[in-house]
Amino acid sequence: MHPRTTQDVQLIGELASQDKFSSVTFSPRGGGTGTNGQSLTSGVVVDLSRHMNKVLEINEDEGWVRVQTGIVKDALNDAVRPHGYFFSPDLSTSNRATLGGMVNTDASGQGSLKYGKTSDHVLSLQAVFADGSLLESDGSGAAVPSGSFAEQALAVSKNVCLSQRTLIDEKFPPLNRFLTGYDLKNAYQPDSDDFDFTRILCGAEGSLAFITEAKLNLTPIPKARTLINVKYNSFDSALRNAPFMVEANALSVETVDSRYSISLSKILFGIPSVI
Repeated sequence: MHPRTTQDVQLIGELASQDKFSSVTFSPRGGGTGTNGQSLTSGVVVDLSRHMNKVLEINEDEGWVRVQTGIVKDALNDAVRPHGYFFSPDLSTSNRATLGGMVNTDASGQGSLKYGKTSDHVLSLQAVFADGSLLESDGSGAAVPSGSFAEQALAVSKNVCLSQRTLIDEKFPPLNRFLTGYDLKNAYQPDSDDFDFTRILCGAEGSLAFITEAKLNLTPIPKARTLINVKYNSFDSALRNAPFMVEANALSVETVDSRYSISLSKILFGIPSVI
């Protein structure tokens, strides 16, 4: 299926929630670049990249953009580059990966030491749930219908974050970069009592809702970058020296090995920042 609007996606949910279609399953798909085969399914694939790939709004003064999630990452950067910005998560598949896929897998890339991952740059998401109910994750849209899947998702996820906080703190490992899954640890901040449902949607791999639009913050384009190649006498030596490279405030640190040549570590330095 190739929806053209958010309303089309809502219609899919409304039809699918009818009893006579209870055996039919639907799966969102972007660029299909996920290495785990997430978009492969025996059900109906809903491809948002065919038509829902537009830039809806660019706010140059505040440094953000709103897009449909079928847009390819390189196409987004082409649109915001004339304004002096780029969307910083740097994927090797950026010429075919869609923003929806990046959100659903909380993608990062080689610049994550400085720029973080996709969820660090998502301001809000428009999500359509399996019953067709619509939610703006920053609360700016229409009221969530009472009894809808959207309302239940909000209530249940917040309750889990609060009631299971001790267990979450004990069991969730201290990671520099959260992995795909429900980011229960960072969705709720006890100090401020803030609950950010956007954090739950990022990394959920479409298991909660179809993400149809995203509001993203943008990063100013660096004025200069430097590439340094360092040769090591063994692959093990390169790996052992990686923490030193990270401490140098590198934009990225990559080890390239080959059975025919000596190992290389490549460091791309950006504007100095705290990692």
